[in-house]
Amino acid sequence: MKKLLLIPVIIFPYLLALGVLLGNLFPEDIAPIVFGVFIVLFALATPICNIVFMILSRKDDPNDLIRAAFLVKLVHIPAYIVVFIFGVIAAIMIFMTLPLILMLILFDCIVLFFSSSISVFALAKNIKNNKLLSVVALICQFFFCADIISLFVLWIISKNQRKTVST
Repeated sequence: MKKLLLIPVIIFPYLLALGVLLGNLFPEDIAPIVFGVFIVLFALATPICNIVFMILSRKDDPNDLIRAAFLVKLVHIPAYIVVFIFGVIAAIMIFMTLPLILMLILFDCIVLFFSSSISVFALAKNIKNNKLLSVVALICQFFFCADIISLFVLWIISKNQRKTVST
């Protein structure tokens, strides 16, 4: 049930596309207002749900939290690819290139911040089990691609350690 609180952070990278689709359902005169309200409400709901998830999960197994953070990051990969493609297209275009590219970079950084907050929480809970790997993974959380790889490696190592301890 707690994992349902991760839905806003999972959907957040797809927010612009959802907002455009939602805006197309309404008449043209109120569509921009609906789009703006939708984005603001969702942008506020995401960090609140993250905080509530972390509070409710403070006694959970660190390996489960690492897995949840890893899955959130995996779901974000298609959104990062689409934003990268739009950025390349914007770089090829002559007009309005810089503002669009800056907007895409800002949006990616916000997505990275929201998803990394869950990862940092999971890694902080795991620091007792693997100090060095948790610190390395913590540093990697703020770099694209390295965050997913580090979470995967730490999850596999923690999973294997838990199996050897229980046997």
